[in-house]
Amino acid sequence: MIKKLPIFIMCLVVILLIKQATSKDIISPSSAFSSQEVIEIQLLGLQSGDPQRGIEQVWAFAHPANKQATGPLPRFKMLFELPAYSPLLELQNYSVDLIEDTGLVSQYLISIVTNDGISYDYLWVVEKVLTGEQAGFWMTTMVSSPRQMRRAS
Repeated sequence: MIKKLPIFIMCLVVILLIKQATSKDIISPSSAFSSQEVIEIQLLGLQSGDPQRGIEQVWAFAHPANKQATGPLPRFKMLFELPAYSPLLELQNYSVDLIEDTGLVSQYLISIVTNDGISYDYLWVVEKVLTGEQAGFWMTTMVSSPRQMRRAS
């Protein structure tokens, strides 16, 4: 029974995140979110069916250093017009697999399937913010260009 409790809690957290992510509100970063929850929140935002809202959700969890390099928001939105990132706006399904976690940096393999059935893999990196108002928050520092895998069956 005790071993099943962490699984139950994780399922409950994911259900709450899905409920919150399907609302029209942008979920704000918090130190309460794990690195994987931060990834899930962003992917659920992209999967919401509202591309602008999805991009804004991703922007909300962009690391301050990332925002400095890619922002402001209107400029960040233009990245999703590029062939590398436009598939994220047609996200139908996804999986999240942890590659490495150092406690300060986590790397994930994100596999997506788009509405047209094409599968892509992205390396998605989140880091803990070390200073400022968001110290202790997991936030995205990098999303790689994708590897197009195959047409999903």
